[in-house]
Amino acid sequence: MAYPTPLCAVPRELNSSISILSTPFKRVGLFQIGARASFVSLPSSNSVVVIAPVPYGDDSAAIVGSRDVKFLIAPDLEHHMALKSWKDKYPSAKVIGAEGLRARKASQGVEVDYEIKLANKVISPSEAGIDDAELNEVFKFVYLPSHQSKELVTYHVPTKTLIEADLLFNLPAIEQYSKSPTNPKSGFTRLFNAFHPESSWHKRMVSGALKDKAGAKIALNAIQSLDFETIIPCHGDVITADAKKKFNTLFSNLM
Repeated sequence: MAYPTPLCAVPRELNSSISILSTPFKRVGLFQIGARASFVSLPSSNSVVVIAPVPYGDDSAAIVGSRDVKFLIAPDLEHHMALKSWKDKYPSAKVIGAEGLRARKASQGVEVDYEIKLANKVISPSEAGIDDAELNEVFKFVYLPSHQSKELVTYHVPTKTLIEADLLFNLPAIEQYSKSPTNPKSGFTRLFNAFHPESSWHKRMVSGALKDKAGAKIALNAIQSLDFETIIPCHGDVITADAKKKFNTLFSNLM
């Protein structure tokens, strides 16, 4: 799995609270599925939360600006490759992830401050043991240990935005490759481009990725109960229209 050099990153402000940085990303050396970091402003301080960070560089620095990075969130046990580059730049940033992340990052010397273990329901940061009033004001989490990558979904309450990693794809990755010479619809990637919320192939994939169907059902219904209007996936384009309808379509066999 690899990011290109140069990164060919595409910054975009979604709203007054959230900016995204979309980049190419190749899985197992074959599939151009893209990657995306989300930058969420905290309301009361000059700080930001970075979810699913991509490698730190000038593009990320431009989005953060003069603000402090208060939290780094790894949304599953796959999307943590770039954490060290961020901790080197912002050593005071607290790292949040799913259970098991601490062991995975120990060899890199990256301290994981909070591992989420409370599963299959909507929880506040304080319920997860994170004592931060700002974070508690704007975020909710749903942790799915049933997912093969231990998915940690983040919900931004003020903008009704769901931010996730590998639970849902929305390919092809058009925005993520819009500054890259690589065509995200070509080669072996065409096999992955059927993975979008209205695809029967994606429905099969998510069913296979969710190992504990009983636990997954509880967690998916918890996510469905949230009042989201936008979904920011790590792989593929942002969903701004009919987001909940598309979520329900994809997971209809599991809820």
